[in-house]
Amino acid sequence: MARIEATGRYMPKKLVSNKYFNEDSEMFESLSEFFNGYEERRHADSTESNLSMAITAAKDALSSSKHCAKDIDLVTGWMLPSTHLLGDDLNLVPNAIGATAASVLPINTTCSSFLSALNLANSFIATGQKKVVLIIIAVNWTNYILDKSKRNFAFAGDGSAAVIVDGEGSSLIDINERNNSTPAVFESMKMVNPVVSGQQEFFTITQPKNISTAKDLVMFPLTVAQELLKKNPDIVVDKVFIHQAGLKMIHLWLDKLNIARDKVRHTLPLYANMTAANIPVSLDYWIKKGDIKRGETILFFSPAAGGHYIAILWKY
Repeated sequence: MARIEATGRYMPKKLVSNKYFNEDSEMFESLSEFFNGYEERRHADSTESNLSMAITAAKDALSSSKHCAKDIDLVTGWMLPSTHLLGDDLNLVPNAIGATAASVLPINTTCSSFLSALNLANSFIATGQKKVVLIIIAVNWTNYILDKSKRNFAFAGDGSAAVIVDGEGSSLIDINERNNSTPAVFESMKMVNPVVSGQQEFFTITQPKNISTAKDLVMFPLTVAQELLKKNPDIVVDKVFIHQAGLKMIHLWLDKLNIARDKVRHTLPLYANMTAANIPVSLDYWIKKGDIKRGETILFFSPAAGGHYIAILWKY
């Protein structure tokens, strides 16, 4: 089994306040009420590539780790977007940080990618195939994917995080991960690849025909967390890290799980929605503030476009 040994992050220098965005912007039509709580976010500039942010985050994690780069034998994670279709930008990270022994395994479950990578790292370490895994999430979607001319993406921010996982602990308590890839669910949350469409796209959310209200759509993925907690009734959750799509959405999820709101840790007002980088960036932020203590039980939860849902109980 594995433990989270060290964390790091890199946040772009450019701070963007709510004043930048169109006042009459409707983010997701009927769902706009759930996507709130943003005060500012970071946008990468022309000197801050996905790769440079990933490398800096990795070096930050290594600076607080007992491991050196040569100890890393697997690099996994997600780059949004990868500037190369074949192969993925993630392949350039090991050489840049001196991880000469590392293999590379990109993973893409969109907003759930960090938690999927954490599950993957735990599996590799538990079976003895790998000893030290570096998870990298880098997001630079405001420059390359979203249509900036409309200024209607107040929910989005850029950033990168790195997490080093090793085998010197037994942290995974339980996990519930599954994919609801029915066409209706897949089509409800999607962004067409600009390479295919020929234009920058806006992330769209629509209600499937079998879901009657916007609130039902928001609550639909929560079953993975509910099932996980029901399966582990004696586990006391100390802290919660949830995908930070919107503050009202986070509060609805916590209330439904019967978890006090003061247990959640996020960076939504500072960094907005960084897709899969939300959780590892927030984890690093609160660890460095001294708020997350060894031995505490953390509930991780994230839904994702494509209908991929994951919840993890993890002893930090």
